[in-house]
Amino acid sequence: MNLDELTTHILEKIPQVMFPTVADAQLIRAHRSFFEKHEAELIKGFYDTLYQEPVMRMKLKLEERKQREHSLRQWYRVTIGGNFDRDYWNWQTFVGIVHVKHEIANSAFLSMWGWMLTFLSERIFQELPSQEAQALLNVLQKLQVVVTSLIVESFIITEREAIKRSSGLKETLLARFVYLEIDQLLKQGVEIIQGYTLSEKLA
Repeated sequence: MNLDELTTHILEKIPQVMFPTVADAQLIRAHRSFFEKHEAELIKGFYDTLYQEPVMRMKLKLEERKQREHSLRQWYRVTIGGNFDRDYWNWQTFVGIVHVKHEIANSAFLSMWGWMLTFLSERIFQELPSQEAQALLNVLQKLQVVVTSLIVESFIITEREAIKRSSGLKETLLARFVYLEIDQLLKQGVEIIQGYTLSEKLA
């Protein structure tokens, strides 16, 4: 499937109530000055945090930091413009494919989304009236749901498709192998859970 088809495939699984509305986009644009005010600090803090992690330092070359900051700045500026159209969603799907290429784990990506949302929410509640702050945070949380769903699902589907093509396996056979492995992992998980009782946890 092409990029647009992949986006459709993922978006169809997300409850409609979680999509940013036209009013949500207007609210983002209405607070553009707030987001612009914190742009530089957010981008610096984002990559300061990443480069402090030993595992990430092995993947992120220091000489590439400026380019990575530029990419994040582009994404941030488009996002605070509130243009959540089809091109924007396709872009997020594409990011998932790029993450496969550069081996950016979903756990790292989701963690940094959490960092970014925490950074912004702290400042939102410091600088805006509480009701207004909550409304803006609600929009950011909706945006987080759709963007992370597109990127993570795109990563998983793209990686699986690459394995299927490189191995020559048909989808049905690959699915069979996956389910067999999952059955083994489930058995291990049941054994662990059975040995982890509430009474032991409370003790």
